[in-house]
Amino acid sequence: MVHWKEVSHIYDSYRRPPSRRQRRRRLKFIVAITAISGIGFLATLAHHSTSPHQPIFSKPAAAESAKPAPFKVSPQWPEHVAAAAVGIKGYGPIATYGEEGQRPTASIAKVITALAILEKKPLKIGQEGPRIPITARDEQRYHDYVAQNGSVAEVQAGVPITERQALAAMLLPSANNIADTTAVWAFGSLANYQAYANEMLQRKGLAHTVVGGDASGLDPKTKSTTRDLVKLGELALENPVIAEIVAQHDTGYFPVTGALPNYNRLVTSHGYSGIKLGDSNEAGITLLFSTRFEYAGKPYDLIGVVLGAHSDYQPQESAYQFMESVKASAHN
Repeated sequence: MVHWKEVSHIYDSYRRPPSRRQRRRRLKFIVAITAISGIGFLATLAHHSTSPHQPIFSKPAAAESAKPAPFKVSPQWPEHVAAAAVGIKGYGPIATYGEEGQRPTASIAKVITALAILEKKPLKIGQEGPRIPITARDEQRYHDYVAQNGSVAEVQAGVPITERQALAAMLLPSANNIADTTAVWAFGSLANYQAYANEMLQRKGLAHTVVGGDASGLDPKTKSTTRDLVKLGELALENPVIAEIVAQHDTGYFPVTGALPNYNRLVTSHGYSGIKLGDSNEAGITLLFSTRFEYAGKPYDLIGVVLGAHSDYQPQESAYQFMESVKASAHN
């Protein structure tokens, strides 16, 4: 305990004019405190500048779901799938189910291919775009994918295809050979395409998506998450050329073969607006799909994704029931 006389003595010492020695001591004390404070501030600044988090003076990054969804949903999640998600265009993913980690995408990857090609070689609705020469190497690529039991569109050396025909062939009948041929035409090689596509994905905020060694998605190293794939669906619907193509029932005229069908029965049987079906041994059945939905008098684009579905379970019909349950729950 401090005695009152000690307090009085301290108080009196501050009332009296300080001596020269006292002034020097106080000045040294002030300089020392200032130096210590400055060192502490610089250390804090250095920590933040090297930290993986945001710099000390920057504004906080916006949360992924900063824009609240206009309605809540309670989906009836499809059975026999590894993961699923639903989102709304402009709002991102709003509900997820199952595995959160990366899984092979199979041919959903062709949506990435189409987005990258259209960045490099832009088209407008109604344009066919430049002609893509078909060489003996492209014809061999077709035969290679046939040998792997992959989805293909037949080509012949010397018979060119237009850019739009190529996009339709990779997105509707899911032609693996056309995805690779068009990526090589646009970027010079599959390695160049891979580098560009992975940079594009990071730039567009799909941080958990990676493209492997081909443009078709058959390579199981092409992986993503359901949340990223909902965002990919948003990008597809925001691109007018892709959005128009994936809503079609067939490709229209395609050289050598004629019109090729859209394998996505959600479009052809249920009037959905897209987007992409996939299938591989490693990925199982994958499906990225979208449909227009009206809520409170306003139209919204719902986006669903299913990964790792079993081929014997009719995953397209299961996905349809899943999305219809989303619509019904939004009104409850």
